[in-house]
Amino acid sequence: MSNQQYQPRGAKEYVILIPLEKTSTINIVLIERRKVNDITDKNILHIGSGRNVDFIIYKNSLPAQPDNEPVQFSSQFKVFMIDKKTQELHQENRILRLWFYSLTQNQCLYDANELIRLLFKSDEFPRDYFSFIKRLMELLRMFTRIRKIELEIQTLNENTLDIDHPIKQYVSRLMLYDNDYLSEMYEKNPGRYADLIKEKLLDLLEQAFPNPMFVNDLAKYVECDGQTVFEYLVELEDKNLVKHLDQDGQQWTRVIIAAQEEDTHKVILYKSISELSSSFQPTIAIITVNYFEKLAVDAMIQNKVTFVRHKAGESNVYTIGTIGSHHVVSTKLPLIGRSRTAQISTGSTTTRLLGTFQHVQHVFIIGCAGGVPHYTDATKHVRRGDIIVGYPNEEDYVYGIYEAEQSSEGYEFVSTCYKPKSFQLYQLIEPIKENYQQTYLNRLSTHQYPWEKFLEEGIKYLLSHNIDCLPPNNDRLYIKMENNEIVEVKHPDQNKKKDYYRPTIRFGMIAGGKNILTNDYLKSTLCDRCNVLCFDSEIDQVIAAIQGNRTESFMIIRGVSDYHDGTLNKEWQPFSSLCAAAFMKTIIYKIPKPSRQKPNSHSNSEHDDDIL
Repeated sequence: MSNQQYQPRGAKEYVILIPLEKTSTINIVLIERRKVNDITDKNILHIGSGRNVDFIIYKNSLPAQPDNEPVQFSSQFKVFMIDKKTQELHQENRILRLWFYSLTQNQCLYDANELIRLLFKSDEFPRDYFSFIKRLMELLRMFTRIRKIELEIQTLNENTLDIDHPIKQYVSRLMLYDNDYLSEMYEKNPGRYADLIKEKLLDLLEQAFPNPMFVNDLAKYVECDGQTVFEYLVELEDKNLVKHLDQDGQQWTRVIIAAQEEDTHKVILYKSISELSSSFQPTIAIITVNYFEKLAVDAMIQNKVTFVRHKAGESNVYTIGTIGSHHVVSTKLPLIGRSRTAQISTGSTTTRLLGTFQHVQHVFIIGCAGGVPHYTDATKHVRRGDIIVGYPNEEDYVYGIYEAEQSSEGYEFVSTCYKPKSFQLYQLIEPIKENYQQTYLNRLSTHQYPWEKFLEEGIKYLLSHNIDCLPPNNDRLYIKMENNEIVEVKHPDQNKKKDYYRPTIRFGMIAGGKNILTNDYLKSTLCDRCNVLCFDSEIDQVIAAIQGNRTESFMIIRGVSDYHDGTLNKEWQPFSSLCAAAFMKTIIYKIPKPSRQKPNSHSNSEHDDDIL
């Protein structure tokens, strides 16, 4: 085991640093644990003091000893540093090579992962070269089973970062709500500024949907004058992305369905809840928070009709239809911002949903989340497109809100956790889970699980309505540090081509936690302790509303779209949402048919006998 506490060593054992190569673009150093007999050696540049009394830095490579043993572990990552004044990106490529004492492969991977986790602690990530070297020397001292570390730093050409580079898109998304960045862009690149404002307007309307927003409110959010905002909205309306609700064009909302879908998907504006509750009696409710999550869920529903009411603060959208033999209703919760008021509003909307449709027996919460990465073990590493099922732990909890508090021993996690009263849905997926875990590694390339077929059908459906939902070509693992750096780490299974149309299913806890999201070390620690596999944007108020309405059965299913909370990577959200919705559909097919079925309901019979 790695020793996380500093223990004084014998007087002759040191952690030494030897420079191996230095050019204008490459710098290679060796950090090694070694016994040193002569500390008066003229090749010694510096001997540490105080806590670092066991550090020795050499002037040149002469003390390096030949070693023919191959590298036992290597990790490559890029560090992108954002200049706060110019917003320009500078990048370095850093390669770590590790040698161990006599360890098994699993022990090597464990120590390597722990070392990288500590290195990437966002509040302690070394900003400059010397701090980074010092941090590695400290870590080698901690991890007594690691014999030596070689670090290679390559300074990369900034010109390689064109506008389409994934890191540019990632930073652009991060900066979308940074008004200082937008103001800077207004001065430097007006065309790009206009595109960003339109993207932000669309983002705000999607969050608020089904609630409409007024031009003046939108102008405040984007810090832009109302006339310019109105002109941008008209441009978006010409693309059938948004629409105005009043004659003056002051009230706007996101378009519900694509123009190509209007012939097969009816939309009805309603005024009274009685119009719905008296005519439809769905037994399954599906709740989403983000716009593309609702599109993904609706792609799984047949015979659907959408009912919309636009009323300030009380807007609702309900899509009612069938999945298999079951009547279902899907909704999207309005959400602007992450304030507690906004969260409580989502709880109120959930209460309204279950109050309107009082025959609901099961609730599914479907959407995107941010995965918790693992740096060395591909079997534990969560990738984009993976499906996470909130699965009962030893105490039967499936979801938790966590907060990290500093203590004398490091960090303690304070949590509020939730579990359903009825575990009927989990009993239904148990044979699916067992079959999947026994067969997914050695199944034929032509074999498809039911959810993969549903995923394929959902993609075809959305593509036929000109909604881009294919998995993007870039799947980069970015970690945002608190000191403004962004680190890109290679996936542990980087050399193995991932088939996103055959998503990996994982079962474990799903969590929310604002003060943990930006600290990758805390997230991975929580993963180890509590089997938390992903983080979302906090749905505790939704779960509380479900339980408050005495709905005993609920399940949370997430598709991984980023490594934050599911909100950062818009390019991945449609596909990842479809993955979660497809697995939900598989489970709904397993739910026993209602005892009384309306004559006009029917199931998609080609799948009925194909569910595990």
